[in-house]
Amino acid sequence: MENQTAILCQIDELPCIRIQHPKATALVALQGAQLLEYTPTGDKPIIWLSPLAEFKRGTSVRGGIPVCWPWFGGPRRNPSAVQQHLPAGTLPAHGWVRDKPWLLDSVASNEDGVTLRFQFPTNTWPAPFPNGVELSLEMVVGAELQLTLTTRNNSDQTLHFSQALHSYFAISDVNQTEIGQLEGVTFIDTLDDWREKAEDTPIQIGQETDRIYVDTPELIVVRDRQWNREIQVSSSTAKSAVVWNPWIEKGRGLSQFGEESYREMVCVETASVMGNALTLPGGSCCFESIRIGRSELS
Repeated sequence: MENQTAILCQIDELPCIRIQHPKATALVALQGAQLLEYTPTGDKPIIWLSPLAEFKRGTSVRGGIPVCWPWFGGPRRNPSAVQQHLPAGTLPAHGWVRDKPWLLDSVASNEDGVTLRFQFPTNTWPAPFPNGVELSLEMVVGAELQLTLTTRNNSDQTLHFSQALHSYFAISDVNQTEIGQLEGVTFIDTLDDWREKAEDTPIQIGQETDRIYVDTPELIVVRDRQWNREIQVSSSTAKSAVVWNPWIEKGRGLSQFGEESYREMVCVETASVMGNALTLPGGSCCFESIRIGRSELS
């Protein structure tokens, strides 16, 4: 790799790209095209990577921003239109692409940051999923972080799918953090028999939390009082969000997750799921784009 702002390295079993730019540093695994670390210059990390993360082939690394596609979570919890494309039998959570190697198409840098473009290496899928569907990811690492996931349907069938950019955010302490801009938004509480509820205050996490918000606003914020910063997660294309923290008991049963890790992270996942799942006619494409920035709390 010629570009000295993006250096190929090997961490245990996984080839990775380490980005060193005046605006930010980052680490990306070719497996899953998974951004693992992102730290703007002069700030604490924005993206959380588990201190117990394992860099093993065929296993998604705990933390970063895994790509979930073409379904989210358990496949049989997705809308029936999505399920009709999926083969029978046992399927992994969160789709086919987060633990598979991607191809790095290009790297470019300028004074504003580093742009990486990845392509999933096949457009042939298990039946009855349509063949000819292509997936790519563009990542821009600078003072802000931008990710754009593009699905191109080259088949003659209409495709129904779910997707998410499963972002783990680094925080000082979950007890010093709240999530805002979701007030008034309906959510599905997966821990309460998938009941629909309404949010009326900023989210303060004090127990296991697993919520799917639908018809979300463009901007969601993570306010961290101890670190005096607000992480801004914006998307004009994704209409769902998932807020997740396993808390203590669930965390003890998770792989690559420390005893105190629940304090250090919260997932605010930009998504198109449930009633916001996507329909893509043959011969067309669509994209999900997110921008992650930060500012001091006022």
